[in-house]
Amino acid sequence: MGSKGSKPRKPSHSQHLPKVGTATENARLQREERAAIGDVMGISGPALRVVMVLGGIALVGALLGLVIFN
Repeated sequence: MGSKGSKPRKPSHSQHLPKVGTATENARLQREERAAIGDVMGISGPALRVVMVLGGIALVGALLGLVIFN
């Protein structure tokens, strides 16, 4: 038994992780994956979003080009 002035076992700011398979867990994992991709590429923050949007536009353009020219 601890005395009145002893430290608590858990910090007051500790927070449980969401259950596996829930929407909040999936969103957290996606955010972490995007951040990891940005770290590997050396890009972070808004610059990563710009690169992702431009990449998506290029992908859609390539698919449309294949459909139109075939």
